[in-house]
Amino acid sequence: MTPEAVEAQITDLYEASAAAIAPDGWKVDASWLSCSDNSTGDGVNLLFAASRSAPLPGDPAELISQAQIVWQKHGHDVTIERDTNLTPPRWILSDPPYLTGTHPDGSYYLLDVSESAVYFRAYSACVPGNIFELTSPTPTP
Repeated sequence: MTPEAVEAQITDLYEASAAAIAPDGWKVDASWLSCSDNSTGDGVNLLFAASRSAPLPGDPAELISQAQIVWQKHGHDVTIERDTNLTPPRWILSDPPYLTGTHPDGSYYLLDVSESAVYFRAYSACVPGNIFELTSPTPTP
């Protein structure tokens, strides 16, 4: 997989999740990180985070159910978890399942919804790529 494909995959899941929960008011931060996969040499991971802290357009339990359908359409086999140990309590989608760690390749995807905020986080597997090419600004003529 290429860095561009990783970015497209994560961005597509985020945009579909945001559309299911609340389409506007999100703050997004995406960063490429350097990693080394002995089989591929130089590699990169994408750390993608988005948050929204504004009143939701509906009941959080119903919104997370809508997001679950979206995630399943994107190939994620997820169930809704409810974590009442967090303040405020949250409804959570996570791939792999909530609080079980990461996939063997190090990737994970998480969406949590509370009464007052929504968080989306994704961390990609290490893929072949040059961190300097991805993070260096393009020179202007």
